[in-house]
Amino acid sequence: MHDSIKYSDKKTTFRNDKGLSNSIKNFGKKKISRKQFFQRLGLAALLPLAGAWYSTAQQTRLKDGQIERIKIPADAPQGISFFDSVIVSKNKNQVEIFSAKCTHLGCEINKTENGILVCPCHGSEYSSTGKVIKGPADKHLKKLPYKLNSKTGEITVEVMA
Repeated sequence: MHDSIKYSDKKTTFRNDKGLSNSIKNFGKKKISRKQFFQRLGLAALLPLAGAWYSTAQQTRLKDGQIERIKIPADAPQGISFFDSVIVSKNKNQVEIFSAKCTHLGCEINKTENGILVCPCHGSEYSSTGKVIKGPADKHLKKLPYKLNSKTGEITVEVMA
């Protein structure tokens, strides 16, 4: 038996003689325009490119010498010292190194008052172990890893420039 097919432009609905509807709406999706379809397709095609760009940008950032090596001499004094963008806290044989960037808004901490690290911008205070004593900062200073040259006693810290 031959089924006759009727087409209606107004509803975009196909019907056969048995009365079955093959409407786009019946597929469970909201109907979108051709323009919207191609816009979404274009965005979906750009996602892998964005991921590749981000990966390349990260690698380039590291390749372009963005890592700064700060060398701290073996004869650094006891107590708190400032070297470029790091803070060195030396107590007998124990050494701790922190980022000098205040955790409140990123100002560089470059002074102490009575053994307490003080941010010059908004007055946040930190102990010699990098812990917050007084706000507005609410996070401790970032502790940085370092390498100790056993022959010379020199300390090397790597930080992002």
